Amino acid sequence: MHFNFRLKSVFLAALSAAALVALPMAAAAQGVTAIKAGKLFDSKSGTMQPNQVIIVSGERITDVGPAASVKIPAGAKVIDLSFATVLPGLIDGHVHLTDGLADAHMELQKAVEADLNSGFTTVVAMGAHSNRGKFVGPWTDTDAAKLIDASKMTGSRIISAGPIVGQEIPAKTPDEFRKGIDELHAHGATHVKIVPNTTYSWDKAGKMSNTTVVTLDELKAAVDEAHKNGMWVATHSYGEGGLKFAIEAGVDDIQHAVAADDTDIKNIVAKKLAVTSTILDLRQDEFKDLPVFAPYSLFRTMHDTWLKMYKAGVILGFGSGATPVTNGGGRIFNETCNCSHGVQAEHLVVLNHWGVPPAYILKMATSVNAAIIKRDKDLGSIEKGKLADIIAVDNDPLQDITEMQTVRFVTQGGRVFKNTLVAKAPAANQTAER
Repeated sequence: MHFNFRLKSVFLAALSAAALVALPMAAAAQGVTAIKAGKLFDSKSGTMQPNQVIIVSGERITDVGPAASVKIPAGAKVIDLSFATVLPGLIDGHVHLTDGLADAHMELQKAVEADLNSGFTTVVAMGAHSNRGKFVGPWTDTDAAKLIDASKMTGSRIISAGPIVGQEIPAKTPDEFRKGIDELHAHGATHVKIVPNTTYSWDKAGKMSNTTVVTLDELKAAVDEAHKNGMWVATHSYGEGGLKFAIEAGVDDIQHAVAADDTDIKNIVAKKLAVTSTILDLRQDEFKDLPVFAPYSLFRTMHDTWLKMYKAGVILGFGSGATPVTNGGGRIFNETCNCSHGVQAEHLVVLNHWGVPPAYILKMATSVNAAIIKRDKDLGSIEKGKLADIIAVDNDPLQDITEMQTVRFVTQGGRVFKNTLVAKAPAANQTAER
């Protein structure tokens, strides 16, 4: 049930008004801009290219290459980042923006502003968690996505799922799953979120068990109907039937796969399926898991399984699991800000601590994620013809991935939203403002 027209009108007006005061450095994309990059991360090859120039016209990149071969058009605005490292805008492949909160509209606004400010120019909303009928907001992410796409609201671009099919949109048969997906499509959602696994536990030997609540036929129907509508399917699949059915049905993006066994991993690789495993949210939930299941927990099992998938060559996307935080609820990745949105880059650091090279990690959050969400024609790399989602940091994150926790420059669709970069002073007794 869609919230009524009056409430929707108030929501749109409030978000539009908020956009006018948020991130005041935003400027409309117009004319031609040339960005000089001291280093440019090539998210296809995973390498840094020195001394590059990016030409932006409107919202798209019209040329990019070595400074010696790319001519800056006369009259172009020049942004000098020759002392910095430039990268494609980051993509967070798993966030929650509303979670059924009564004040979900403003929580969403704060979340996407924080994400954009931290360099995540695109976020993938993985289900509204909306308790339809109790709260206003089951379609909040889809409505907000339209506002951001129309430049009427400030924040990360939202790839929206709307309510979860099989839960918030009730479905218990293949036909009901098809109808639920058609409802999503009618409201403008770009993908489908389904939850085949619910409760979990471990035995004394460390084997994880997961309750399966969706059938193989239901998942097959969901994938078929979504693809007919030009949508893709993501599932919350931890293990056993909920994961094995997702693999057999050919789900586009399996979320988590915490308890994937060797056969599961082999089949995922063979079918070239993608897995997006959240990390920080599972670490944050240790306080609930360990008192019951110690020495086992979602975070510890995910660590072992993720590394097995990585070594096996599974297509691995980046997704933080960030949530809104209201009235003491939600997940807290960072106690200083009491938040999870805007600080997701810590996930990149954790993966590096697990032994994963920075180049691989950055590709996960750029070109790999763009392909997973079917937006690689527009996003994920700095190439001619793509949307001008461009960020920058002070130093080379291939040498120190923690650089990604302090993004200094953000352009989304050709509009500059943030620039706190300061050229390094030449004198030995001077230091750049940090």
